[in-house]
Amino acid sequence: MSVTAVDRSVFAALERFAVLPAWLSATMEPGRLAASLSRHVPEMADGRLRLLGASPDRLRAKGTEWHAHCRVTVAEPGGSPKEVVLVGRLLPPGEPAPHSTPAPAFGEPGWHGFLPDLRLALGVQEADEALPALPSLVDPGAAATFLQRCLYDAGYTRAKVIGCAPEIVRYKPGSRCTIVYRMRYADGHPGDALPDPLVVKTHQGDKGAVAYEAMRALWDTHLATGEAVTLAEPLAYLPDERVLVQGPVPEDRTLKELARAAFTDGGPAPLGQLRAELDKTAVALAALHGSGVRYGRVPTWGEEVEEVREVVARLAGTVPDLADAAEPMLRHLEAIDATVAPDPPVSAHHDFRPAQVLLHQGRIGFIDFDGSCTAEPALDLGRFRGKLRDIGISALASSGQPLSGQPLADRLELLDDLCDGFLAAYQRHAPVSRDRVLLWETVDLLTAVLHAWTKVRLARVEARLAVLLHALRPEARGAVLPA
Repeated sequence: MSVTAVDRSVFAALERFAVLPAWLSATMEPGRLAASLSRHVPEMADGRLRLLGASPDRLRAKGTEWHAHCRVTVAEPGGSPKEVVLVGRLLPPGEPAPHSTPAPAFGEPGWHGFLPDLRLALGVQEADEALPALPSLVDPGAAATFLQRCLYDAGYTRAKVIGCAPEIVRYKPGSRCTIVYRMRYADGHPGDALPDPLVVKTHQGDKGAVAYEAMRALWDTHLATGEAVTLAEPLAYLPDERVLVQGPVPEDRTLKELARAAFTDGGPAPLGQLRAELDKTAVALAALHGSGVRYGRVPTWGEEVEEVREVVARLAGTVPDLADAAEPMLRHLEAIDATVAPDPPVSAHHDFRPAQVLLHQGRIGFIDFDGSCTAEPALDLGRFRGKLRDIGISALASSGQPLSGQPLADRLELLDDLCDGFLAAYQRHAPVSRDRVLLWETVDLLTAVLHAWTKVRLARVEARLAVLLHALRPEARGAVLPA
């Protein structure tokens, strides 16, 4: 099968991902939510409430439904601002609008309403039932007692917690929350090294258990010394509460932040620093892969492709034109997969991206082992390269330069070079099939396009599609897949 013979059908089909339908994109367009609330919420339309701001935080596909999460700030005339969190659904064309029923005043528990121009059915968010431990985790007193017990059980028997300051650093309602605690300990014994800050994560499913199993296994190897890569010490996992407790990983900035800054600046010095940190990250990843431990499930490239097909099928439930938009590309990649055997499985991160790499005084740290598994090394390498490309092309898109012509060509060439350098640095320390890396990377680039749809990220669709199409072209340095 030749590349050129397949390319026409691949490119023509993928172009269907270029533009989201108006009914799906409208809510995320600037000003549309505020304008609709002002017209259709009676208290705002007649002046009983002033609308101070309205932000659609998220609009995401859940199965065949589109779930919305919005923040609205209102105030009574002469009153103080009040934030209201609204959740609900975007109704696709053809789905009937909900029946109008009496509701409490806007912002009160039980309020619900429908915005017909956006087809949004919304209600006031109440407790997060998917994360039952969250209220006690953000209470300083309850958290201090809880953390004291975890530290003691983890072997810090001399630690005496006299207080803590919780800060939510990441929260996805109904899914997960990450809390960082600045700790206050009583005066300890000389030489005591007590962990500060502590990091606590709570998940809707079993990801905390997955992370703890992997972190525990890795902590029992030479990696615990931190010489090859810095990892967080696993302190406790409470299955009933679905709570993971871990120690800190020192951080000056993330590799993602460095990459964004380097791509935005574009000068030789920041790009040189990025290259150096990418090399060190590759060495650290080779050390992780070489730990010799096994944990978690064993995902395959074929399973990844089937997950992609499932996402496309769910999208096609409301956007029928996408039903077979990815098929020509996936069939092409499957033919290549059949000819290139995977490398032996290693201890993998699974969700390895520049955001999970922490930089601190010349050292490299890895975080977020929630998806950890045993897999071929190409999974981590391909996924990382795909995300590095996404960061680079997003920086170009946000700069105001066109995603075409010489600016686009220069950026794509730079990304090819950086990805090639990262892979070469890894291969100097551990073996991996380049073709397998490219298979995983290309599927990850397609997944990124799909996520721009399922998360309705309007500014990312064109940029991500440009990177994917580039990766499939024979002339793409470092990105061409063999026929």
